[in-house]
Amino acid sequence: MTATPEAGPEYLPMPSSVAQYTPPLLPDDPALREAGEIWLERIAAALDAYTVGGPSVVLELRDASPDALRFLKEVLGSGEVSALAMGVPDVQVEETIFTGLWRVRGEGMDYLEAASIPQIVRDRATAGRLELPDPETLPDDVVNAPHIFAEILARSDNFIATGETHTFNLDLVPMSDADLGWLVRTLGEGPVVIVSAGYGSCRIRSTHLAATWWVQFSNASNALILNALEVADIPAVACAAQDDIADSAKRVRALGGAYR
Repeated sequence: MTATPEAGPEYLPMPSSVAQYTPPLLPDDPALREAGEIWLERIAAALDAYTVGGPSVVLELRDASPDALRFLKEVLGSGEVSALAMGVPDVQVEETIFTGLWRVRGEGMDYLEAASIPQIVRDRATAGRLELPDPETLPDDVVNAPHIFAEILARSDNFIATGETHTFNLDLVPMSDADLGWLVRTLGEGPVVIVSAGYGSCRIRSTHLAATWWVQFSNASNALILNALEVADIPAVACAAQDDIADSAKRVRALGGAYR
């Protein structure tokens, strides 16, 4: 099957390689190092304080000094996951090299957040329920997609009631291009786009149905190798795990130890 969900705005390029942690070099500028020392302590404390499933911990940057912002830009770098949460305003999210520590920026906002994924991604992806279409309105060449859509609706309702996740591998479902195109249009494109290099190149897009996401994996040649729908709060591939967040806290403290 070669059909894919209709593309949305190409705000985020697909990653071409998997990011790996390499301890950053601390800036040589004494002013930057002085400004940054306190931030490393704050970041480590925020990561230590966060538990997956609990409230995230936010470190506001709008009042940070220019030296502190330069230090953070040099030291935090870019990690495996980034996202665009469209709305008012559009918000750009980028994981740092410290898994579970995110930079969140938009008009009037700039902060670091310790979380499995920033809260604004969850908030912007919130959607409602869709209805089964009237069979009389279906195009003649759309045959299997409505039955699959009915199961997706049921899985979405079940997730809301029980928290049970589910994945539909559309490559294993008998659907024509017309079926897949209808399913794309019926689910719609939500306001959140996530890209991840953690397990190969992965593009994730929210839909208009609650807790339902398009998840597409591509190989090194950018050819689609998995086209799926995942019913979940946020697809697991985009989220930082508790063990990785704990490791990040240790790495930040080790980096801070260079000052002593």
